[in-house]
Amino acid sequence: MKFIFADAQDTIDLDYNFLTDEFSPKRVIQRTDKYPHEVFSKKPYDGMLISRGLLDDGVYKSTSRAYSMAQTQRLKMEGVKRFLRYYDGEVFGDNGAFSYHKLDEPPYKVAETVFYYEDCGFDYGMSVDHIIFEYDKRFDTDGDFDDNYKVTEKMQKRYDITITNAREFLNECEKQKVEFHPIGVIQAWSPNSMKKAARELVDMGYDYIAIGGMVPLDVNSCEEIVKAVREEIGFGIRIHLLGFAKAKQLERFIPYKITSFDSTSPLIKAFKDKTNNYFTPEKFYTAVRIPSSDGTATLKRKTSSGDVNRKKVLSLEKNALDTIRAYDKDKATLEETLEALQNYESIIKDKVPIDRYRDILSSKYWQKCQCEVCKSAKIETIIFRNSNRNRRRGFHNLWQFQRELEALREAHNIC
Repeated sequence: MKFIFADAQDTIDLDYNFLTDEFSPKRVIQRTDKYPHEVFSKKPYDGMLISRGLLDDGVYKSTSRAYSMAQTQRLKMEGVKRFLRYYDGEVFGDNGAFSYHKLDEPPYKVAETVFYYEDCGFDYGMSVDHIIFEYDKRFDTDGDFDDNYKVTEKMQKRYDITITNAREFLNECEKQKVEFHPIGVIQAWSPNSMKKAARELVDMGYDYIAIGGMVPLDVNSCEEIVKAVREEIGFGIRIHLLGFAKAKQLERFIPYKITSFDSTSPLIKAFKDKTNNYFTPEKFYTAVRIPSSDGTATLKRKTSSGDVNRKKVLSLEKNALDTIRAYDKDKATLEETLEALQNYESIIKDKVPIDRYRDILSSKYWQKCQCEVCKSAKIETIIFRNSNRNRRRGFHNLWQFQRELEALREAHNIC
């Protein structure tokens, strides 16, 4: 059960100055920044994935792209492993079906996609799919009892496109004599349709399939899909779960012998989740919000209009930062720290219950944590403030999640 980290240019400046909130003067974006596997002594994942939908390669400009045109060109010239500086690990490639879900058809042609994977040096490449968002086991009735669960023409078309592309993809891989391993993607709307799609791909000759469309589904729906597919194709075929955001509930999927799954969940929870920002073995903690007054649009409007005194805002912000840092050095009490945070919160209106801050601060877990991020950034790790801090916390989460996954694999004797 390999954890594949889906990269979206998630790097940090190791020499970032927390006191002045400034990047290193010698920083060059991506080139001098560090990936998680460069920060930790042991890689916090088993492989990486790059979604083509995040690239600016002139074929399709996704609104979610994370790579500039120059970076995309360099990735293609250098190869994916050199670009990521990930020389001794496996790299997966997919098409990023979510990024083009509004289009009638995928923007990427099969033959060109095969060439892209091979030319960039991917270890695994996934067939060109078209995402189907409608999923419910009641679609297996095909509307016999409820017209709301009748398979639509659009759903069927996307299913057919995905199956046709998978067949062409495998043929093209043989034609181009590729070195990467092809993975066939399935997209469907119910357990039975997922089983049917999986069977079609296995009959084509795939020995590794990826189940798509799982990102918006609850864990029960994900499990019923995996169970149905595994029952259909047996245990001799490898299964990958695309965009599996239920990483904390992996134990439920052990009986189905999942080969791999990709996720960004541990990292993005650090800055996109309202409460679960900092992973520890015991629980999730909420990071302490001390946003930059200069970087907050609401505060800028208030200070510009005169509703809030700018000097007062800056003073409260500075006091919150000074006090929480003093607390880390045992030079301020917990109550003094909470009071400073509450005073700044009264201006920024983040509406985080103070008990959540009491919880994480009283734990002082960042002082106990053995990961390289917490050791170097110390209390800055738990402060919710700008992308460099927040990504560091995400790196910590990746490290913590990988440790839990390793413990799970060891407990169940799986690899």
